[in-house]
Amino acid sequence: MRVRRVLKWSLGVVAVVAFVVATIAIFRDELFRRQAKLREFTNEFGGSEDVMVAMRDGVKLHTEVFRPAGVEKAPTILVRNPYTPLRALERFQCKVMTRYGYACVLQDVRGEMDSEGVWEPIVHERDDGLDTVNWLVKQPFVDGNIGMRGPSYLTCTQLTMADVLPPEVKTLVPSVFGVDFRLATYERGLLRHDLLTAWATLMPERGMRLTAGSDYLKAAAYRPAMEADEHFMTKKLPWYRDVSAAPAPGDAYWQTDIQRTFRAVPENTKVPMLLVGAFFDPFFAAQNDVWNRLATRDQSVFVIGPWNHLNMTSGDVSYEVDTGRFDPWPLMLEWFDHTLKGKPLTTLEKGKVRTLGPGDHAWRTHDQWPDQTISATTFHLGNADASQSCSGGALESAPTTSTQTAYAFDPADPLPSRGGASMLSFAFFRNLGITPGPVDQGDSCERKDVLTFKAAPLTEERRLSGAAHLTLKVSSTAPDTAFVARLISEQDGKALLIREAAATLAFPTAQAMTAQTYAPGTLTTVELDFWPMEWTLPKGARLRVDVSSSSFPVLHTHSNRAGPWATQTGADVATQTVLVGEGVSTLSIPFAR
Repeated sequence: MRVRRVLKWSLGVVAVVAFVVATIAIFRDELFRRQAKLREFTNEFGGSEDVMVAMRDGVKLHTEVFRPAGVEKAPTILVRNPYTPLRALERFQCKVMTRYGYACVLQDVRGEMDSEGVWEPIVHERDDGLDTVNWLVKQPFVDGNIGMRGPSYLTCTQLTMADVLPPEVKTLVPSVFGVDFRLATYERGLLRHDLLTAWATLMPERGMRLTAGSDYLKAAAYRPAMEADEHFMTKKLPWYRDVSAAPAPGDAYWQTDIQRTFRAVPENTKVPMLLVGAFFDPFFAAQNDVWNRLATRDQSVFVIGPWNHLNMTSGDVSYEVDTGRFDPWPLMLEWFDHTLKGKPLTTLEKGKVRTLGPGDHAWRTHDQWPDQTISATTFHLGNADASQSCSGGALESAPTTSTQTAYAFDPADPLPSRGGASMLSFAFFRNLGITPGPVDQGDSCERKDVLTFKAAPLTEERRLSGAAHLTLKVSSTAPDTAFVARLISEQDGKALLIREAAATLAFPTAQAMTAQTYAPGTLTTVELDFWPMEWTLPKGARLRVDVSSSSFPVLHTHSNRAGPWATQTGADVATQTVLVGEGVSTLSIPFAR
């Protein structure tokens, strides 16, 4: 009897679970619509079909066509995807698009999933994308209006050809990506491991290595870095080595035809865009650069949220405003309805930048962002003797007495990265516990290789809007080394990371196109440029700057040796000296009025 009861109970549970799963499957579209706060559906899903589309060299790419029911010709959305785990999500999102009267075409890029060919990042996307669009404009289900969407590398596939699109393509929706790859991969001579090395470990060839997180960290710490691919990425990766060998903006790799053509896209683009950016995204600077150079900026919109690369919030800040969700659907749908169907905009304004940062009480709309008319407030670093403790040195409104302090930087014990904008590995190596965004810095100021400087508590709410800048007067016992700074807000009992910036003695300023020579022990100046930010600081908050020489694994740990970083086989301990007072080391903060 007992066995029967258990069996009966088990069957009942299975039946309930099956019912719930079936119900969710049946009503998934509606559940998604409500969760994303979208308007009512206008169409039914009409089914999908698979085709293989031939490229100019004969390689065929797997392509799925999703259509709304009962619609002979429809405006069409093209999505080109390299990621296997995203395929199910993109299929579902294509289906949702059909519920609003759009056809949707989802393609596996060359060398991935069911497409033929060999996977080579960026190399074939311009030609393959154009071949796909030229095929698409001839299809009988297309009404002559085409748009493209998709985040990250799915945006790369849009932007690589944005300057040579046929007239049927009316708009693009690029998200968390930019065309100047150098801005995303290097910080003044320091490689961004948590973007490039993590991604190379994930995707060395067809498919994704989602369990390779430990390989990534080993690769990021390996010397010589140029050989990390063979040890931890399954094989030699020429494209990873090419970037690793090009820390200087003037290096030959950045002058190749493919890189120069890609960088020149914004000035030559003829279609309006809805750009979706994230303040805590490793491509933020590159995407902001696209907006600043975009030929159709007066017809386009840039939306920037307090998100990470997945367009989600993370870190230790709470928001009183609805921040939206992955691929902000209401805005995207409004934009496609306007550009592909001729409907008026209701939320978005052309030529404007829309932002929401930590501490903001509402979304803001800017004619120009950052506002170039803002006069920055200057803080002078002082009291260096107290900077080697969490109590900190000073950030003063006027120059202080000249003092200096020093710390030992040991590359064998780098300062761990804690949050910020330069993190990508969290999106796929979930087991590493890496979190992007405004993360609490905890006890990092207790380390002997960290200098801390603090301003007085704010007497009123202030809004940081734009790019902060740090000038440091330094010397080192090494022929080349790094200085890393963290801009922090001490508020609500936390030390929240606003931005992180770095510079090396080889590349001390943004103007250094080639490596500079440094004589150990010589006083010199390094300029650290923080990426632009929108952050409302509450009354009582204290601005803080932490100065160190590393941030691992976000940045490659400098060896304290001169010469190409990726071929260094060892590392040395260096003594770093920072001078303050008499205006030699300053922090510039763009406080909005």
